[in-house]
Amino acid sequence: MLEQESEADKFVESLGEDVDSAFKKLAHQIMKEGALSAKDKALIALATSVAIRCEHCVERHKSIATSMGASREEMLEAAAVAGLVRLGSGFNAAYPLLDNTSR
Repeated sequence: MLEQESEADKFVESLGEDVDSAFKKLAHQIMKEGALSAKDKALIALATSVAIRCEHCVERHKSIATSMGASREEMLEAAAVAGLVRLGSGFNAAYPLLDNTSR
């Protein structure tokens, strides 16, 4: 997919050929065309990277999404959805503050 190997790829390789092969096979099977297009899956991976706030992952998945034909606008919109989900999860975490019994 990418000409540059990620740190995650290097780590998986260090675990041995069997683990490396299994991980790459799993990734390939999940990311291939299916009910969702490979481009849609790349956008989901990009959005997930934004949501977990991993800059290395964002760069990698931006490159993959671009190679799958995703436009800048599609990537920005996917990132905005991820940001919205992250905001909502923050509100979920803040909900216990509404409990008046913990004074």
